[in-house]
Amino acid sequence: MGAARQPGRRSAPRRAYTFWVTFVAHVVEVFLVAGVLFLLGAVGAFVWLRRRARRRWSRLQAHAAGRAVLAATSLFSAWRARRADQRQVGSERPSPGYGLGSTVRARRRLSVALRDAEEAVAHASSRHAPVGELPAVCRTLRRVGDELDELLRLQGRLPARRQRIDGIGRQVREVVDAAHDVQTAALRSCSDAGEPRIRALVHDVRDEVDIVAAGLARMRSVTPH
Repeated sequence: MGAARQPGRRSAPRRAYTFWVTFVAHVVEVFLVAGVLFLLGAVGAFVWLRRRARRRWSRLQAHAAGRAVLAATSLFSAWRARRADQRQVGSERPSPGYGLGSTVRARRRLSVALRDAEEAVAHASSRHAPVGELPAVCRTLRRVGDELDELLRLQGRLPARRQRIDGIGRQVREVVDAAHDVQTAALRSCSDAGEPRIRALVHDVRDEVDIVAAGLARMRSVTPH
């Protein structure tokens, strides 16, 4: 009889162990599902808020008052940048070889110049304008610009009393000028490519206007007064 109870006594801890393992597994599954649902909800909320912010920004830009505020902000930023450059030029100890102002302003100008060049080349390509090797040039400028941006970021960590590195400011100006040259070439190519189409459109519009004017004149001539 005692020997017959041994299997039953051993199975009780096993059942308890199996119960707790199953319980922990279910708890982990619930937490995983909750985490995935929370992550999906956070991503959806981020996308929705970003889209809503873009719509509000587009409406602000399209509104007359919004355009006036943006124009005033741009003018104020340009005035501040010009004042900073004037103070830098007129100071007794200007930052040597660093004509683009502060590190933050230099990084922003570099980023804007590269982005404008890339957008101009992409726009010209979408209009089937001849761009030659400008896309490859943009990629090269982007790689060099990223390297310079990293140098500017590291340079910005230097104490204010430290002397600026001459070569970085000069290289930034050269890359910005090259990006502006690419942007100008792409816009000129796009303009030249679209000129025949615009001329044809203007010619067609004039022909239609002349036809309508002739029809109105003929109708007035045959209409009794």
